Amino acid sequence: MGLFDMFSKAKGNSEEKANELISKAPVGQAATELSSQFSCADVFTIEPKPLDVGIPRAKALKGRVVVLGRIKGGEFAKGDAVAIVKNGTVSAHTKILDLIPYEDGLIFDTELNANIHKTKASFDSEAWLILDVTDGVGPGDIIGKV
Repeated sequence: MGLFDMFSKAKGNSEEKANELISKAPVGQAATELSSQFSCADVFTIEPKPLDVGIPRAKALKGRVVVLGRIKGGEFAKGDAVAIVKNGTVSAHTKILDLIPYEDGLIFDTELNANIHKTKASFDSEAWLILDVTDGVGPGDIIGKV
């Protein structure tokens, strides 16, 4: 092992540590200015039935991505403009079509069909966000309000 090999391995370890620190950093870190931050735990798409949610709402939500996660900073509301952040880089801009607060025991389809939920959630609460995208979001991504 040469002298330069030792430095290149140390550099690789420091980059891994830096990425780990960035993922744990609070809002506004990692060179991305976000007024609010939401961490994605689960992601799925929906195909609501018109008889359950109404024809206009079913068309608007068809094939859209739903993200379940926790708000790490700030607050989110229905209609907010957001950015999808992957590994510290903004990958897309979109908006929140609907926000459904999550509590233990609640079922997404039941809450979506009832449509009598609050449309805001704040720091340290869990929620489902229905985003105006059909793909491009995965577990571990960050949703940030811009």
